[in-house]
Formats: sequence, structure tokens, C-alpha cells
Amino acid sequence: MGPVSEPEQWDVLVLGAGPAGCAAAIEAARAGARVLVVDRASFPRPKVCGDAVSNRGGALVDGLVGADDALCRVPHARVARSVAGFPNGAKIVRDFKDAPGWIVPRLQLDALLRDALEGEGVVVRERTLVRGVCSVADGFVASTDDATIQSRLLIGADGPGSLVWPLLGVSRSKGRSLGVAITAYVDGVTWGGALGDSEHYFEHGLDCGYGWVFPDVDGSANVGVYQRADRFQQGDQKLPQLLEVFMQAHPERFSAARIRERPRTWQLPITDDTNRSGRDGVFVAGDAAHAIDPLSGEGIWQALHTGRSAGMHAGAVIDGRRSLSRAHALHARLLQRDIIRPARRRLQIQEAIGWLVRRRMYEHRAIRTLLRWGFTRPWLEVSKALHG
Repeated sequence: MGPVSEPEQWDVLVLGAGPAGCAAAIEAARAGARVLVVDRASFPRPKVCGDAVSNRGGALVDGLVGADDALCRVPHARVARSVAGFPNGAKIVRDFKDAPGWIVPRLQLDALLRDALEGEGVVVRERTLVRGVCSVADGFVASTDDATIQSRLLIGADGPGSLVWPLLGVSRSKGRSLGVAITAYVDGVTWGGALGDSEHYFEHGLDCGYGWVFPDVDGSANVGVYQRADRFQQGDQKLPQLLEVFMQAHPERFSAARIRERPRTWQLPITDDTNRSGRDGVFVAGDAAHAIDPLSGEGIWQALHTGRSAGMHAGAVIDGRRSLSRAHALHARLLQRDIIRPARRRLQIQEAIGWLVRRRMYEHRAIRTLLRWGFTRPWLEVSKALHG
């Protein structure tokens, strides 16, 4: 298992340099830990994602980067309103007022966070594939093609199929605990409303899912389709077909549009009732912790939030301020409070929206009034307060 060499010694090893891994590493380093981050990618690199960052997500980026309005440094679009569209053309609008969100391509977002790591003294190794991880008496050992790495604590922030899952007895998501999505960058989208509108379309054939059109960045709009895996598997169309059908159903947006490059698909381990925060020196964050919102498919705020928690508590263990058991309990409590409990309610909302669409209840004025009221409530996006 790996080369026979003297293991490198680190306080914290972070697997993955996406938003969760960067947040964890920065916070652990600020607590005085010696931190190594490994990622098999080379940065900057594109990442399949919807690119949406909530206002609270933007605030977390500011804190990690150490600058106000850090997302203004990179190509971006501000999201002033969220628009829910229904098959009969009815739309419900939610205005974010003085708390706009962001659309930031992951090529730029991840590079921004990656650069912030080095400012905190974190060592980052790109193009490094970890072949295996195991626990030992005084920590963990990870093997790459050219090194053996030993650390006291381990943070798994390496997304779906995380290498730390076998250590925790976690299996791959499926059914109600998995979402599937396809996204493409599209040029020439026609905007019927404001350029700052983030549009979600609840369509027939997309039960427990939606199609989206996000404000364009540098001339290209992020367009895609998301659906819960159990409902997707009941259908007879592949994701590329669902995207094609969605775009064809909205010629007012896509009649002159051109997909810039081949659409890409990905899986989203969405939150369920199982707490996958970690144990025994392993902390888990982001997609690896199944922290994706089941209703909206949002994951960047969740990654930053859970990553910060993992890094802060790991750092507190390293500097002796907190016992390992206490650190795990606090990290698990945060996931329970901020991720898991809201997900229970939001799964119910998702089911209710699907029921309304299947039965065309959105055609009734009273139902639209109810939907309009619900769409402006804070629980629609747990990561985005209406007024700051």
C-alpha cells in the first residue's frame, strides 16, 4: 500500500480542495494546526455545478478570504430575485432586496478559495491521487503514488464516494438520499425579466425536481435540470433528454441559444436523517457529509458551513482547547441543527410541490396565492435570509 518511506507528519490531512476542504483547512490552520490539503485536480479547474452562492455563502467566502465582497474579484453575476415558473406560464417572484445572492463559476470560486489557503500557510498538493486511507494507533495514514502521509486528524471533503466513508461504514447514496443533475453553459439566452433573475421551473416530467436558468456570467448562462434520484429512476428519459426537453419547452428563453460545450452530469448526495459528521478522528464536510439541500439542490453554502465547522473543531483538538469527543459532538450538533433538521421539512415541501404540479393545482388562484406566500418565507432557502 504505497511506497516504503518515512511517513510525512501532519496535524490535519484534508482530502479535497473544493469549498468544504478549503474552508476546513483555513480554519484549522488559523487554530495553529499544520495542515496538508491534497486534491487530484489541478487548479484552476472547472467543476460541474449550478454555480449559485447565497448571500450567507458569500459572507463565508469573505471571512475565509479576509476581504469584503470577495466574490466581486472574480467573474460573477448578482442574483436580485428568485422566480418560480409553472407549466401554465404562472410565475412567483421573490425579491432578495438588500441581500442578493451570486452566480460564480466554480472555475473562479474554487481558485479564489484555493489561493486563500496559501495565505494561511496551508500546504496544498494538486494532481495528487490518494490511493488509500487507513487508521493507525495514533492517527491516519494515507498513501499516494510518491508519498506516505500520516496525520493526527483526517477531514473528508472529497465529495461523493469519499475515501473516508469506508472508515465510517458509510455507503453510497441512493433513492431519496441522492439527487442527479445535468448542467450546461449556454450562450444567447433571452431574458424575459431582469438580468438578476434566478429562474426555477417546476415542470411536468420533473417530479421532485426542476429546471433552472441562472443569470449569465460573461455572456453564458448556467442552465440545467435537477431531480431526486428515486423519481428520476421511475422515468424513461436520460438526463441529456430531460435537459433537451426542458429547453425546448421554453423557446422564449432558448430559441436563439447555443450550448457552449457538452453538458455534464453529476450526482448529489442529499441530506437525509443520517448524521454523517464523522467520528474517531475523522471529520466530514460538504458533499462527503451528504450536506446538499434536498429541495433546492444547493450545496456551496452547506460545504463552506460544514467545512468551517470541521476545521474549527479539528483545530481546537490540535491546540488542546477541546477533547476529540467534544469536538465530534459539536460538529455533529451543527449538522443536525443546520443541515439535517431543515432537510426533513424541505423534503415535505418538495413532495408537496410535486403533488401540486402533477395535479395541476397551480392553475387555481387560491393555490397560487398560497404558493406565493410560501415562496417568500425564509425556509425556502435555509442558507439565505431575506434581509441579510
